[in-house]
Amino acid sequence: MIFSPLPGTPLITQSFGQNPDVYGAWGFAGHNGIDFGVSEGTTVYAPHDGVAHTVNDGSAGYGLYLVITDAKRKSILAHLSEVTVSEGQNIYQGDPVAKSGNSGQSTGPHLHWTYKILRNGTVQNESNGYDGAVDVSEFTRLWLDQDLHFDAQYTDFAAEYLAMDFDSDVYLKNASRHA
Repeated sequence: MIFSPLPGTPLITQSFGQNPDVYGAWGFAGHNGIDFGVSEGTTVYAPHDGVAHTVNDGSAGYGLYLVITDAKRKSILAHLSEVTVSEGQNIYQGDPVAKSGNSGQSTGPHLHWTYKILRNGTVQNESNGYDGAVDVSEFTRLWLDQDLHFDAQYTDFAAEYLAMDFDSDVYLKNASRHA
């Protein structure tokens, strides 16, 4: 299970796979992550263990973002106002790692989270239309013993995602979940 990068019951403003017309400009089949509606300066937590790497694209792309990588997975936490861990630092699930922001190509303050599966340090399914990113919502645990897919709040726009169908290399279906 993966941990939500935000405590409580987050508000999802854009879900994985949405807006293919917008994200086609970057070569994606749709939105390659999950956007959480949070105010600037909200504490962001590590969704899993790994090593921290900070990147700053300035006003382009993800802006200031943090990459957390281990042998099996990679998370990108983007549009940050601040990174609160050191480059190359080992971090653990639930550690505070950053502050949300509005950096890069962002339409307003929020946290963007992209999740990728790795094998021996290599991103899997890179040709899936999302550069290897997958929808991990059914496997993400909220802090309140709930799950991101069913228990988060979704804006009306983001709720469209709940009815979308994805290929098996894009969406991780939780086999133990019953509708």
